[in-house]
Amino acid sequence: MADQILIVDDEPGIRHLLQQTLADERYKVQTAGTVFEAIEKLHETSFALAIVDLLLPDVDGLQLAEAIRIIDPGTPVVLISAYGTPAFEGMASHPAIRHYLHKPFSLDRLLELVRRYVPSPELNGN
Repeated sequence: MADQILIVDDEPGIRHLLQQTLADERYKVQTAGTVFEAIEKLHETSFALAIVDLLLPDVDGLQLAEAIRIIDPGTPVVLISAYGTPAFEGMASHPAIRHYLHKPFSLDRLLELVRRYVPSPELNGN
């Protein structure tokens, strides 16, 4: 069973913060700064959850979410973005997206969503 989380964001500081937050909770995390990197990782590993920024330098996060759905249909996607307009928030209803989080979001809210999809490592004895 997949137990890793994939974080895709082109901002190194955001990637590091999210990775550290989840690692502190004992989650296994991989990161990617581009869609290309993310696709490579998706072909190597099955993920329990993907946290994807909407605006990426090579392809937008929604297109990546659609690719994730094809490569690994069981991987839920949480889309994150600093854009909070109703049009962007409406993307949460896209079939490839499970949730939309508007930046800045609280790390507690992120952890709440992660726990919804990925069992706590403490409960699994990891």
